[in-house]
Amino acid sequence: MTSMRGAFLISAAGLLAAGPALSVDGGFAAQGPGPTYYEIAVDEQAVASSEMTKDGAASGGLPSSLYVVDAEGGVTYRTLGDGAWEVAVEVAERPHERVDAVYDLVLALPLPLGSKSDDWRIVPKVSGASSAAIVYDGEAIVLERNVPLESAWLPLLAGAPGGLPDLSGTGYAWTFWDAIVRYDASAGATVQAYGTFRYEANPGVVAPDAENPENAAYVITWIPTLEAVPPFAIRLDVVGGGKE
Repeated sequence: MTSMRGAFLISAAGLLAAGPALSVDGGFAAQGPGPTYYEIAVDEQAVASSEMTKDGAASGGLPSSLYVVDAEGGVTYRTLGDGAWEVAVEVAERPHERVDAVYDLVLALPLPLGSKSDDWRIVPKVSGASSAAIVYDGEAIVLERNVPLESAWLPLLAGAPGGLPDLSGTGYAWTFWDAIVRYDASAGATVQAYGTFRYEANPGVVAPDAENPENAAYVITWIPTLEAVPPFAIRLDVVGGGKE
């Protein structure tokens, strides 16, 4: 099966990881070969494989809530000087999702209002110490900013119960990055990811306060055909940054 681009895409992350870890991660904290979130959800709801369409198209609307878990790793904002910034997203090793389906891997990343970039793409790496891109089903995962997805999904999630924090008045706004992938049975049992993105912002911008629990990025794994199951989201808190 080959990876596919969605209307969106999220590629995020430097991701990051996670949804399927970076897109295909959908498990609980690394704790061995136990069942992952979607395996449990599919089993509990007895979702028949016939309900999953061949193209993974959702039979309903966009989800209005997430199933969120905290994860090892974090998001770091680092100023490079003169209004230039780099944000890094890292997800520690987690169980790989094992449900045969099409996944939308989305990175929800706060960036300063009015941010600019020459290339709205994030290529997740195996780790911060490796330059090797994460390859899934024979292709490197690339998260791209998906403005249409932001416009359609954010009104449902931002500030909603079980959704994303409302960033109004913070000077930051949510950006969505994503990639569409189909389950790869040959993938390993666990996955981790790391990614960076550079952007330009107003020189007066400061990094989000790491002490504020509202500040975080989220790696979201969503199986569109399982509309009754909230997307699995990994929360990554802001960690200390600094100058280059």
